[in-house]
Amino acid sequence: MAKRLLLLFVLLLSAATARAEEVSIIATVNNDIITSHELAQRIDIIITANGIPPTDDMRREIAPEVLRSLIDDKLRLQAADASGIKITDEELRHAIASVAGQNNVSAEQFTDMLAHQGIEKATLELQLRAELAWQKYTEQKLMPNVDVSDNEVARLEAQLKSNASQTGYLVAEIFLPVDAPADEQKVKDFGDGLIRQLAGGAKFPTLAHSFSASASASRNGDLGWQTLEQMPPEIARIIKVMRAGQVSKPIRTLRGYYILYLRETRTLDAKSLPDRAQLHDTAARQQLDLLQRREMRDLRNKAFVEINKPA
Repeated sequence: MAKRLLLLFVLLLSAATARAEEVSIIATVNNDIITSHELAQRIDIIITANGIPPTDDMRREIAPEVLRSLIDDKLRLQAADASGIKITDEELRHAIASVAGQNNVSAEQFTDMLAHQGIEKATLELQLRAELAWQKYTEQKLMPNVDVSDNEVARLEAQLKSNASQTGYLVAEIFLPVDAPADEQKVKDFGDGLIRQLAGGAKFPTLAHSFSASASASRNGDLGWQTLEQMPPEIARIIKVMRAGQVSKPIRTLRGYYILYLRETRTLDAKSLPDRAQLHDTAARQQLDLLQRREMRDLRNKAFVEINKPA
């Protein structure tokens, strides 16, 4: 009996050791690490959420962008922690329930569904914790710096009213940054891959939430209703020639590639033009989005990030 127990223990230990050897550190982010297991789990949850074919080729294709998002999550959590921002268990439970509700199931059913796909609850919790922490960080540290003057609102209002029969555009975006010249082709190829996924039935909001590096990712890429005058010029000239329901090809700008989705258009008359409060909110959101992009850029530039190439 004792020999059988010893043999069982040795077998279990050997299996555990083999599993441990399969997990490696693939990135160091300041004092945190990202393991191959974390990356595989995040890839699984993104594949499941977007309905992406779970092939080995697809996993390899999306792995660099998924790793980027994991690195950003570590940086967001570190920045929030350094500012004394904490996420309570109750806030996390509420966030999980909210995601489950969007899928028309209970929180328990949702986590069971993930488990059936081999996705651990901790994977979802890490992603949601990073989103909640960044939201609090943004509200406490960045939002006080947003300043939309009355003169700016008046200028926007006069600009809109000066043109009759304005067209309103309901736009969503995916932004893929090019951080170094060597990344140019890789990012372009990844953007082309997202276009293929959309053509194959993937949903723009979930792809935006999963892969966009813009602050609008937390809103599934949604930019709300805008006129051409409210958009950056490089975006406005593309939106102007698009049709409702159309998705653009990856568009190169100074900072990276944009994929735009024109959800709807409508003609605005004097009665349906945005009022001053709406103009203020839109301008404030654009300022906040810019501040968030700058903050993430600064966090990346200041961080020690080392990516280990596979052997």
